[in-house]
Order: sequence, then structure tokens, then C-alpha cells
Amino acid sequence: MFNLDPALTALHGAPSPDERSAIGVLGGLGPYAGLDLVRSVFDETEASHDQEHLPVTLVSYPGRIPDRATWLADETAPSPLPAMLEVLRRLDDAGCSVVGIPCNTAHAPALYDRLQDGLDADGREITLVHIVDAIVARVGEVAPKATTIGVLATTSSIENRLHEIGLEAAGFHAVVPDATHQAAVQNAIYGPRGLKAFSAPPLPEARDALLSASRALIEDGAQAVILGCTELPLAVPEADHGGVPFVNSTRALARALIRATHPAKLRRGHGR
Repeated sequence: MFNLDPALTALHGAPSPDERSAIGVLGGLGPYAGLDLVRSVFDETEASHDQEHLPVTLVSYPGRIPDRATWLADETAPSPLPAMLEVLRRLDDAGCSVVGIPCNTAHAPALYDRLQDGLDADGREITLVHIVDAIVARVGEVAPKATTIGVLATTSSIENRLHEIGLEAAGFHAVVPDATHQAAVQNAIYGPRGLKAFSAPPLPEARDALLSASRALIEDGAQAVILGCTELPLAVPEADHGGVPFVNSTRALARALIRATHPAKLRRGHGR
């Protein structure tokens, strides 16, 4: 049986509805992406001293959650579902009202919908915030006049058209890298010298591959480029590429989580 630290459930018993103010983060997908989401929540919060920041609970058990892309490609592979559901239950027990999953690939319908079904079957109150919805909203904030949006993401997300479907539903035209650039993006994430292996700091070759793919998308007409894997902002933290905005999926999710729980605390404008 999958068990987490029992200390997580010893938080003065079950929370009452009016105590459900915390933001939950299902971390470990990868570990630095979860940490970056927590930091982004802090960065996007209007606060002048400690006590004005929002309550956040991060649970990160990376060794217990198999790779999402591997399972999406072959459902006979070890499933991430049981461990992810158990973390979500613990976040619910801890009094979180919403939860963000800082992994774009985990929002593919075959996985995300089953997570939601599992929570519904348990009668859980916690709400999942979908990262693609958050990204589409963020596009409107940072590139309000854009109509063509480039997507940098894992090969799994590209093959599943994860971001394209959401963008097209909102009236955008999506462009993705060609096969050569997509292979380089995938290697920049999963390769032996990629962001999964070297997150802090990332290696220059990972950053160079991502910037090269971004340039190619801009040449194809992209008026904004989505960093559609939560590892990518670790290597590309800047707000734009030659004046074309980047849409940071981690920052987008952070803003959506604040908007869903404490909208008056959301930093005005485009955030930092």
C-alpha cells in the first residue's frame, strides 16, 4: 500500500469548510518544478510582510510517482495514478481548497480525467486547476493582441495536442516545432544533460536548444511562445525572446491558483 508521512494527517483533525484556504502543490513532477510553482505563488501575491502571504502546502514524493509520458505512451507501464491520487488526498486532508500539478504532461485527458474521477469517487472537496486553462488565460494577459501562439513542450504533450486543443478552443492558431527542433526540445528536458538531470543551474546547451526552437516558432509566425513544460522556465526565465512574449506555464498556474482562492491577493498587471 502507498503511504505518506502520517504527520501530514495530524493537522488538528479534518479542516472545516471555512478553514480551506490553502493552495496545494502536487510536487515531484519534477522536484524543481514543484518548488518553482511555490515560489511563483509567492511572487504573484500582493504582500508587504510575512503574514500577508498565502498558505501553501507542497508534497513532493518524486520517487513514488512513475513518469507520466511513459505511461501515456503505454498503459502497461507503471502507472502514476495511485501515487498522485494519494498525494491529492493528503493535500485535501491538510485543508487545501485547490491544487496545482506543475507538470503539463499530467494534464493529458487520459491521466487528468482519471485523477478527477478518483477524487469524485472519494467524495473529495479539493479542486484541480487545469494548467492549459491557466496558460490560455495567461496568453491574454501577456499577449492580448496575439492570434498565433507557439508551443514548446514535451514530445508527449505535442503528440497529444495538449496545448493546441486548448488554444484552438479559445480561437488561437497554434504552431509547434518541426521534428528536428522537437527532438532537441525533448533532449533539453529528458536528455542526460537536460533539465531533469541539471535543473539548478541548467546547462547552457539545454537553454540554447530551447532558444533555437523559440526562434524557429517566431519565424513561423508565433506572436507569443508557451513554455509548456514546467521545467522550461528553469532554463528560460526571461519574459520575452526578442520582444515576443514567453508564456510561462508555471507562472500561469500560480496566478490561476491565487485567482481561485484569494483573488484580491493576485498581483496586479502581468506579475513579475
